[in-house]
Amino acid sequence: MSARPAPITRYTRRIAASLKRAAEQDQSHLTLSRLVEILGPRAHRLLLLVVSLFNMIPGPPGYGGTIAWTTCAIAVGMLTGRPIRLPRIIGKRKLPLDLMVKASRQVVNVAGILARFSRPRMRWMTGAGVNTPYAILVICVSVVMSLPVPFINAIPNVGLCIIAFSMLNRDGAGVIVGLVATAIGLAIAIAIFIGAFHLGMAAINSMAA
Repeated sequence: MSARPAPITRYTRRIAASLKRAAEQDQSHLTLSRLVEILGPRAHRLLLLVVSLFNMIPGPPGYGGTIAWTTCAIAVGMLTGRPIRLPRIIGKRKLPLDLMVKASRQVVNVAGILARFSRPRMRWMTGAGVNTPYAILVICVSVVMSLPVPFINAIPNVGLCIIAFSMLNRDGAGVIVGLVATAIGLAIAIAIFIGAFHLGMAAINSMAA
């Protein structure tokens, strides 16, 4: 009798299968609102993993900010216990479906590898009771990641990705690792923002002198 797949393996397979079905309908792009509809307006944790993974894919100018605000909107839905509803300006943004399908296949493979090390443990850190602090954390980090400063969202996003992965796999130890990575990422992001601010002010002062 074969062992039952880890929770994260089942979730990532669901993502890949959903995107594949959408691609089979001869669609070249998928709007963010349609993505929410496909994966489920109440699948907050699953969608947080998806958008954090998408944020690792290079995109056109404004792409990172769009994903950051999408992440924030999903977290607001989790915080209020309501279905996810993206603002029209965000929901109508399109993502290349072919790229998403290819990325989802890689995610399934990576999830299978990580599942060998991640397992359900310390479940009290992944239950429904942590939805509120989890959502608040994601909202705060998303606001920081939306700032128009290059590379400011990279490391915090990695932390959110680890947390989302661990939440779905019911791995409390992984959540702790994600929290540490997020904290480090936020510290670096704040330092980058402060440095950019001071450089900007110095440039303005030099022009005014």
